Amino acid sequence: MNNAAVGFDFDHTLGIDNKLESVAFVKLAQQRAQSVGRILDEERARVAIGRELGNYRGGKCSLDDAVIIALKEVLGNGAGDRSAVDAFRSLSVALVPQYVEALPGVAETLRGLDASSVPYAILTNGWNPLQQRKADRVGFTKPVFVSDDLGVRKPSIQTFNVLRDYFNLPADCIWYVGDDPKIDILGALGAGMRSIWFNFDRQKFPTNIPAPTAIVTDLRDILSVLPTRAKERLT
Repeated sequence: MNNAAVGFDFDHTLGIDNKLESVAFVKLAQQRAQSVGRILDEERARVAIGRELGNYRGGKCSLDDAVIIALKEVLGNGAGDRSAVDAFRSLSVALVPQYVEALPGVAETLRGLDASSVPYAILTNGWNPLQQRKADRVGFTKPVFVSDDLGVRKPSIQTFNVLRDYFNLPADCIWYVGDDPKIDILGALGAGMRSIWFNFDRQKFPTNIPAPTAIVTDLRDILSVLPTRAKERLT
């Protein structure tokens, strides 16, 4: 039996999406504006969707509400409806091949885990099919657990328990890798897991929350952090 398993965040850990949801929203708003003979203020649209996506990611509203509220703000009442939300989702997914990029070291890290027989999965906030398409884009073939499907969001313990149940291991045998100190690191520690802070941007870790189990600036370095039995399989 493996003595370790790895959970990954996606955004800014395995890949970046270059604000594709904002791009999709502006495209959608442009289409809607043109259909009624209006000129869109693109900067206002970017600010509106940025704010509402922030509210969605903070658990303050649903994705549908975020899109509808932002559309109403930039185009007026009646601009946001179910068809607009569906169009936004479709546009976002369609932009994945153009905008999503794997971060350095992803392929090597996943090959190393496969070679060591260490199981791994993604646990990410967000919505599907977008997050699944992002994972596909960077070559991730293992399970992808997404908050909107689960009905719970990181940093809640219930969200991290999904990994515990999937791996069928004690929480302290699971190593969670993420870039956000509060959502990823504090959340994983709160669920009794080990945490690896992926400090790709080389920032200072906040001093007012518990420190991660380990810190890496290169994703490939997580292979050297895992317990001895896993490391031996890599040699």
